[in-house]
Amino acid sequence: MIDLHCHILPGIDDGPDTMDEAVEMCRIAYADGIRTIVATPHFRPGRYDHPDESINSVREALQSEVVRLGIDMTILAGADVTVTPELPLHLGQRRGLTINNTGRYFLAELPNGAVPARWDQYLLSLIRKGCTPILTHPERNGWFLSHRDALYPFVHGGGLVQITAMSVTGEVGEVVQSYARYLLKQGLAHIIATDAHSTEQRKPLLSGAVEVASDIIGKDAALRMVTDIPRAIIEGRQPDVDMPEPMVVPRRTWIERLLRA
Repeated sequence: MIDLHCHILPGIDDGPDTMDEAVEMCRIAYADGIRTIVATPHFRPGRYDHPDESINSVREALQSEVVRLGIDMTILAGADVTVTPELPLHLGQRRGLTINNTGRYFLAELPNGAVPARWDQYLLSLIRKGCTPILTHPERNGWFLSHRDALYPFVHGGGLVQITAMSVTGEVGEVVQSYARYLLKQGLAHIIATDAHSTEQRKPLLSGAVEVASDIIGKDAALRMVTDIPRAIIEGRQPDVDMPEPMVVPRRTWIERLLRA
């Protein structure tokens, strides 16, 4: 399996503090069946803004340590990019913000509970510049929880959506799990990732979520969310994803229309 979103680099953001903890996260992931991890530290100007060279140095150090210890795992480059007005400028200047440095895909994190107006149009405009946004964990975002169908235009416009493994398994709560299940059923989620930060609170585990998702969308479709689709993204290719059916808005009765008027 491939984990496309994981805060595993030590001392870079709010992930592990030490190399030992980062290695232990790799052990946990490997035991769960994960063989490739995209290291995605936060990029949040003013708080998390390490140079690409520094991040790559830490990633290479972790990769070397994993190899030395005989853990057959690949650690690739990426970032968890906070959406700001300067986003196009940052993406243009820093290829390291994209998945595996291909310049083709990037993880986009919106503010929790305060989503900007026309956020979908803003992110979709980047596709015309050759860089496709992957919206991270909307099922954990308060705004999306109260706007359950807001992802339809984004997905129909070519955007991709990543949901968190712990959301699918219910470890983040019933409300979040319910929305994650809804996104799976409606075809509004394309990738399951761990968004892991530690060996304790948020572990790098995918297999449990794949099992739950298999009961909702079938085993093959669930596996593709942690294998074929993230592999295409890593390689800078267009993933083979099914487009959801257009959202159907129920027609109001004449009484409802009269009351609304």
